[in-house]
Amino acid sequence: MAGRGWTVFPIQPGRKFPPAWHRKATCPGRGPCSAGHVFPEHLATTDPEVISRVWARAPYNVAVYAGKSGLHVIDCDVPKPGEPDGPDGWAELVELAGRRGGPLPDTWTTTTPSGGRQLWFTVPPGCRLAGTVKHIAAHVDTRGWGGYAMAPGSVRADGAYELFDDTDPVPLPGWLVQANVERGFTAVSGRAETAVAMPDAFAAKAVREECDRIVRTPYKQGRNKVLSTAAYALGQLVGAGVLDEAYARAQLRAAVATWNSPESAIKDDGVIETSLRAGMGNPRRIKPRHGTRRAA
Repeated sequence: MAGRGWTVFPIQPGRKFPPAWHRKATCPGRGPCSAGHVFPEHLATTDPEVISRVWARAPYNVAVYAGKSGLHVIDCDVPKPGEPDGPDGWAELVELAGRRGGPLPDTWTTTTPSGGRQLWFTVPPGCRLAGTVKHIAAHVDTRGWGGYAMAPGSVRADGAYELFDDTDPVPLPGWLVQANVERGFTAVSGRAETAVAMPDAFAAKAVREECDRIVRTPYKQGRNKVLSTAAYALGQLVGAGVLDEAYARAQLRAAVATWNSPESAIKDDGVIETSLRAGMGNPRRIKPRHGTRRAA
């Protein structure tokens, strides 16, 4: 997995959750958490030395953190015991593809111990997707930023995750991107779900360039300045109304995550928030496009 550039984290042998990591409520406040609690996603890695050292301790299962790996995993489950008879997640996904105009392409696919299957896709450039639960269909979840999928070879008490199709992962189809972010109906008493607004080509290019500068910054060589400058620049675009604030923040955090420096995660997040807000307070002046008028 790590050889493909996918970040991994150990999961307790024979299980798929929780990760072999402590919760915030029981955080010891030392080691990687000396500057504040960090999550396994921050620590997921492709470093072969770290992987060799950790997996030498125990036969851990392997979690792949999808978003950090540039992936989005579609998890097609089967009905649980006691549920009414009906289609499983795979049938629901195929039916959805037919209604959306598809296609549902061949891609890297694994099977789960329960009889489901997981389709692994690469994420389109400039697109950051969180995971969903029963959002696309009744038996279809997704794994994106903030979530992980179990790698083939991982074992649970009821069976193993196995490779079903070794086709190299292909880009997530546009209709699935849209299905993932569409706003669903929520109960009046529930928390509203809002889709992240995707930027236009101009803003997307700016986000890409600023985040690339962050990723390329060597360890401890002006990282704070680069991060604050990038966050301020994107904040100016947010203030100008051409970039979604949540999208800008998510992309900045994703770029910082590539540093794999959990000891500075809280400080880095503070820099993002302060600089993003400062930029929003000084919006960038955007020249109107030809044939359009910008609202006053």
